[in-house]
Order: sequence, then C-alpha cells, then structure tokens
Amino acid sequence: MTNTNQHQQPVQHAIDAADHAILQAQDAEHKLQVAISESNPHAIQSAQAAITQAKHQVHQAHEQLQTFNNEQFGQQIQQTMEQLTQASQDLDANQNKFSTPKQIR
Repeated sequence: MTNTNQHQQPVQHAIDAADHAILQAQDAEHKLQVAISESNPHAIQSAQAAITQAKHQVHQAHEQLQTFNNEQFGQQIQQTMEQLTQASQDLDANQNKFSTPKQIR
C-alpha cells in the first residue's frame, strides 16, 4: 500500500524550493537597498547579480509548482504561486529602481 505522504513529497519539494526562492529574492532586494544606501558601486553590482539570480530561481520555482497546480494541491500551490509572483514583481521593481551609472559598468 502506498503511503499518502509519498505522493506529497514532490509537491513539498516544489513548495520548499519556492519558499527558498522567495527568501533569496528578499535577501537580494535587501542587499541592493543596503548597497544603494552606502553608495557602494561594487556592492550594487553584486546585489544586481543576486537579483538576477533570484529572478531565475523564482521563475524556476514557479514553473515547478505549475506542474502540481491541480485540484488535489490547488489551494496550497496557489498561495505559494501568488507569493512567487509578488517576489518576482518586487525584484523587477527593485532592479528597475536603480541602474548603475555607465562609468561604473
């Protein structure tokens, strides 16, 4: 007999990956805000790279969750997907908020 939890393991893994991507996005946003407040061009570049990486992770997590978006896991998945969408929008806003001056690039 198959344990019910075995069916939920891939879903839980996808949700855990999404949660990690959301935390990574928040961390990248914070790094950028600190770098901007310190006016540190190298830290800004590093933070922008972290934002790019976080955007990639958020996108991957969203795609992974999409495969489980069905009636069985719908509500749990939907809430996490909404958080991923918000994280993605926040990353875009932060990335667009600041651009590195050309002489620093």
